[in-house]
Parts: sequence; structure tokens; C-alpha cells
Amino acid sequence: MGRARLLLFVFSLATLAAGACNCDEDPLTPAVPGTCEPTFDCPDGFQYRRGECRPGRCQIDSDCCPGQSCNAAAGFCADQFISCTTDEDCTEVPGQTCVDFREGTFCGYPNRGNALTENGTQICQSNADCDNGRSCFGDRCVIFAPCEGGCPDGQVCDVDSNTCFTLDTCTEMCGTGQMLVLKDPDTQSGPACCLVECECAVLPPVLPGQFGWYASLQPVREGLAVASFDPGYGDLVVTRFDSEGRRTTIEYVDGFPLDGPVVANPEGPRGGRDQAGPVVGEHASMAVDAGGVLHVAYYDRDEGRLKYATDSGGLWKTSIVDEDGNSGLYTSIAIGPDGNPHISYLMAEGTVTPDPMPRSALKYASARTQSPATPGDWSIQIVDSKLIPPMVCDGGCAGGTACIDLGMGPSCIPAITGCAGCMSGEACVDVGGTPTCEETVTVLPIDDLIEGTGLFSSLAFTSTGTALIAFYDRVDGDLKLATSNTAGAFSVLTLEGNDMMEPTDVGQHVSLAVGPADLVGLAYFDATKDDLVYRQLGANALREVVDNGVTPPDLRLVGADASLIFDASGNPAVAYQDPTNTDLLYARRMGNPGIWSTEVLRGAPPAGQEKGLASGFYASQKRVDSKAFIANVDVSFDPEGNLLLDLLIVVKEIF
Repeated sequence: MGRARLLLFVFSLATLAAGACNCDEDPLTPAVPGTCEPTFDCPDGFQYRRGECRPGRCQIDSDCCPGQSCNAAAGFCADQFISCTTDEDCTEVPGQTCVDFREGTFCGYPNRGNALTENGTQICQSNADCDNGRSCFGDRCVIFAPCEGGCPDGQVCDVDSNTCFTLDTCTEMCGTGQMLVLKDPDTQSGPACCLVECECAVLPPVLPGQFGWYASLQPVREGLAVASFDPGYGDLVVTRFDSEGRRTTIEYVDGFPLDGPVVANPEGPRGGRDQAGPVVGEHASMAVDAGGVLHVAYYDRDEGRLKYATDSGGLWKTSIVDEDGNSGLYTSIAIGPDGNPHISYLMAEGTVTPDPMPRSALKYASARTQSPATPGDWSIQIVDSKLIPPMVCDGGCAGGTACIDLGMGPSCIPAITGCAGCMSGEACVDVGGTPTCEETVTVLPIDDLIEGTGLFSSLAFTSTGTALIAFYDRVDGDLKLATSNTAGAFSVLTLEGNDMMEPTDVGQHVSLAVGPADLVGLAYFDATKDDLVYRQLGANALREVVDNGVTPPDLRLVGADASLIFDASGNPAVAYQDPTNTDLLYARRMGNPGIWSTEVLRGAPPAGQEKGLASGFYASQKRVDSKAFIANVDVSFDPEGNLLLDLLIVVKEIF
């Protein structure tokens, strides 16, 4: 062999030894992608799906990825995500809005701040990543459970497309209140999906209803708590807020069914059930004891009884207080000097021994223990009562007659002809043989107030342990005050009204408060003059008009849902509603002599607009140091006319 040929042979061997070929690779075996390598370049006729290269043409949906369906005629996998330009394009799936999604805009679930992952989706890891009203489920901020609450056996829910996908490899059996979902929707859904894995996810909680009616606020260690009624579900609800007034949790306490299908998180509100239960929670009133335990009194409409709830021990427990008559309206609960809960409330109809006639009554229940659990743990007494007046004209007159008062009380009198022409609200009747136009008497009251005594009861204790109950006597239109003695018996005094020569109607929406040095004050509505009134008892007794409703050129009704507190210096402050403009108002008395000033806290139209919020419903306030916290309900309606309530906290500095 020549020298040149020998050198060439040696060079060739050296080149091979240096790695010109890899002896560990089999050039006849095609490369295999990883289980999550969506950018892998599959051979012609194949596409990367579910962690491997699969035939590009599909025949059935399970040949595709979750979130896709097979167009068998054309042989391709089509995405089931709905493209959109506005939220109005996304009404088909509850809770979806038009969001940025995988380099486009599609109907999906927005997270807080619309933050995108590297895959272009709006992921969540906990409820903290979601806006109020949404919960983190399947890595998405949903309102309702997707896939109509669950998929058939052998299928998994793709949350993004709200569709069920057949997958034989997902064999997990989910428990009550759970649903099978994709373990990682970012990579296991849509085109070029990775190997699909499943997991059981706890369903989102039952969507809260429209709570806020009969709001009653109390400060607690961690912030604030408000007891209220949800008219949609018919439940008693306790909502918690932090010290800045931001909502943190919603607890459904009573009114939900204890059995039936679980359609949501069983550890969440209503035990995961959305069916109707008993209607309870109206006329709620809440107190907090020295240990931070909450106590709530409320009305059970279905059974016509007074109920009580407490969260002692960290769990809500409910019990019956009084089943005698139709009892439990207009409750007011307070913690007495004995540390036990005490409740004043209205019996709308019942009997008072020994009288068999139907009566209304202001009643007072005193617990014998700090945590009463049965009716036997309460002692109950009648504070004030009245015979239920007969209905005007027996509730309505027959055809051809009219309800007229000719000086002997309203009665149904035959209507006749012969009058020259009567005005609206008048009827032609025979008066001494002469056809005369007489004013008709309204048969039913224009409001929904009960004809009885004990309405709007407001209970408080002095530092010496005296119980005070302010209340409204609807029959006589009087404001009254009940005061306990050392034996626990009550005496009743009419504070305002009781004038046969000049009848008045005063005392609705009364709120009683005890301030520094046992200063006792009351705020209430004078329906005779449409005024909000403040009355102070004791040595420096006074009666002042807080708001007369006159702000030229407007005349307003003012004083509904009055809630009175005192600041640290003993100056009164009242939160209340202006029902005419549906505003939340605030009035303070400052200086010596005191001068009342008022302001709109919520509801006024923004600058440049004619219409504001409908606010001020069920105002309830408490003071913590130099801040007043006012629970307030805003009311609106959705496009279908359904009632929408927004319970919120307004914070007011009161130095």
C-alpha cells in the first residue's frame, strides 16, 4: 500500500472514531416525542396529540384533544372554544366572558387582573386569584360548575370549552361534590395537547344568593360580621368583612335543606345544595359577647316562631326560642350583664292568658345560660299587648258598596246615583236622604306594617343592668319605652303620641342606644310630619328634628332604617335612608348647643350624571374607636328584572 493511501485510510478511521456516526442510534427507528412536547415535528400525515404522534386524520372525537371535536367528513380536529369580541358573545355558558386566550379572544373565565400564563391562559391556583363571586376550580375562576355539573362515566370535563371528553384512561371514581377534570388544562386541552391526566376536583361552592335584607352589624375580633336574610334562598346568612370593610366570607347559617342532591362543594355554603328549604332569617338581629361569640335572633316564617343561632365553639348551632303564637318579628338581641343573650320581639298574633281574644304583644326572652340550646333554656314574658283591631270594613266591601266613615266608624254603605260627579277616592252615598260624595276609607293599609304593638323593638342595657326596650305601637301610633326593674319586670311609658285631641303617628324605625355615662337616646321616624327625630332621655332631656326632609326645591321622606350610635364624647350620630331619593344619609349632632349636620354617604349621582345608586336599605351601624361602620344594601335589577342586592360596609370617621 502506498504511503498516501495508507495516510488516507488512517485519517478515515480517525474521523469515524471522532463521532461522525453514533453507534447507539438506530437509523431505522423513528424519533419518539416526549409526553409533553407539543412542538415536536411529527412525520408527514401525523400530528402531535395527547403526548404522541397520531394520525392526522380523525374519525371520532376521542382521536382529538380535550376541547376539540372530530369533523369526520373532513378528517380534522376542530377547536370547541368560542371566539368572541365582547362579553355579549359569551352568554351561552354561565360565568364565561370574552377574555384573552391563547393569542386570541375567546369565551373563558377571567382571573383577577387577567394575568396570562406562558401558554396564554388565565390560570388560578386558589380563590385569592379570582374576583368576588368566582371560585378557583380546575385552574379556572368559575361562577358555576362547568359541564352542567359533571360528565358521564368514562368522560372528563374540559373546563375551558365546557365540554365532556371521552377518555378510557381516566378511571378515577370521584366522591360526592367532586368532578373529574383535566389535571393541567394549560397543556392537556386544545391543539397539540400533552398526555392527558385526570383528577377529581371539588365542585365550586353554591353561588351566593341576594342577601342583605334585615342587616344587623357587629364588630368582631377579625373585623366585622353582618347577619341578614337572603330572600332568594330564604336563608339566614352571616357575612364577614375585614377591618377595612372588605368582604371575606359568606356563611349560610339556617334555611337550607339537610338532604337532597349535592350539586356543589359540600363543605361550602348550604352544604352544596341549591334546593329551597324553610324560609328563615327575616327580622335578624345580632349581638357579640365578651368572648367574641356571635348570637343571632331571627324569624322562622314557615313555622311562625322565634329562632336563635350561635357560633359558640366555632360551629353554627340553631334552636327554637318561642313557638307560642306567630312570634319572632322585629327582633332585637343584646348581651345582658349576666353574659347571656336577651331578645325583644313581636308576637304578631296569639293569646295572652287569661284573655282568649287574639292579641299582638311585645315579648322578652331571657336566656338562662350563655349558650341556650332548647326552648327550656329561655324564660319569656309579655311586656306589652293589645287586642288585634278588626279589619276596616271587614277587609273589603261587596260590589255596589263603598267603605265610608259617616262619624260612627268605617262601614260598607250602598253606593247610589244622583251625585253631580264625585272625585277620585270618593263615592256617592245617601246621607240623610241626599246623594252626597263622601271620601272612601282605605280598606288595607298603604304599607305592610302589622296592626299591633311591639314593632321595631330596640333593646339595650345600661351599665347598671337595666333593660330598655323602645318600640312602636302601630294601633295608637305611639312611641313607647319599656324599662325593667331589679326583679326583671317591665313598666311601659308612652314617650310620644297618646293625644286623642291631636293624633300623631310616631316611632317607626326606632333605634335606641346607650352612650357614655348611661346617656340614653332614640332616633325614629315621625310619620305625621315625615321627619327624622332624635330624643334624649334623662336630666338633659330633649327632642330635636334631625332632618325634616326639606332641601329646596325637594320634599323628601326621611328616617327609614334609622341606626343610632354615640361617639366617644357622647355626640349622637344616625345612619338612615332617604326613601324618596334612595340614598344612605348620615347625621351628626356637634357643638354646644348642638347642631345637626347631614350628608349623603352613598347613592348620590356621580358628577355629570342624573341617576345614582339605590342605597340605604337596612342601615345598621356600630362604632369602633373613632370609626363608624355602617352596613348598607344597594338594590338594582338585572336585565330580566331579577332583584340584585349588594351588602357592603361604609366607613365613616367620627372624631
